[in-house]
Amino acid sequence: MADILPLALAAACWPVLIAVDLVALRTPQPAHVLGNFVAAGLLTTITVGLILVYVLDQTSLTTTNRHTFGPIVATVAGLAALAAAWYLLRRRARKRAVDPEPKEAGPPGRTERLLAQGGRIAFGGGVLLCVFPGVLPLVALQRISAQNVSFAHTFALVVGFYLVMFLLVEIPFVGFLLAPTTTGRLTVRFNAWLDRNGLLVAAIVLGSAGAYLLVSGCVALAT
Repeated sequence: MADILPLALAAACWPVLIAVDLVALRTPQPAHVLGNFVAAGLLTTITVGLILVYVLDQTSLTTTNRHTFGPIVATVAGLAALAAAWYLLRRRARKRAVDPEPKEAGPPGRTERLLAQGGRIAFGGGVLLCVFPGVLPLVALQRISAQNVSFAHTFALVVGFYLVMFLLVEIPFVGFLLAPTTTGRLTVRFNAWLDRNGLLVAAIVLGSAGAYLLVSGCVALAT
């Protein structure tokens, strides 16, 4: 779990999850939207994750070339994460060039209006947006598969990974359930900060994780 937890924390800054927070916290029923999204997201990612672990475990490529398969996955994922970080930085630069001064939130967009219509839309969005595991979860799933542990242990690792990954959605959801007034007041400031800095945070985290995976993968391949 020592090498899987950092990947889960980095995956928590997945741009889609940040976007969901930005959208959901502006809707009239943020807890409803967040709850349905996280339920669908966890159901989808855990199911897909267990299937991928099983497929990786049964593939001859991982069993006969285990020494090189893991580093190759890490190297490719590192390059993909660095490319994603570069794209986010470019996108942020373009956004700041067009709108250098932060503005108050405007009228809700189409996505926000759809999510505000009810939980079924948020649930469906959670399924569709979480089918592809992402580059960092893929590395984590490969490392879980390489451990050759029991199904119960594998299940716990996969569930634990995704529970950490969805923290940015889970924390405000639980907050709205336990203390809706306080959470609502806090999320106004948090959403404004996230709107200004979300792309930069995601780019830094993805870039750092990508650099680590690329270096560690290349070193492992060379030794």
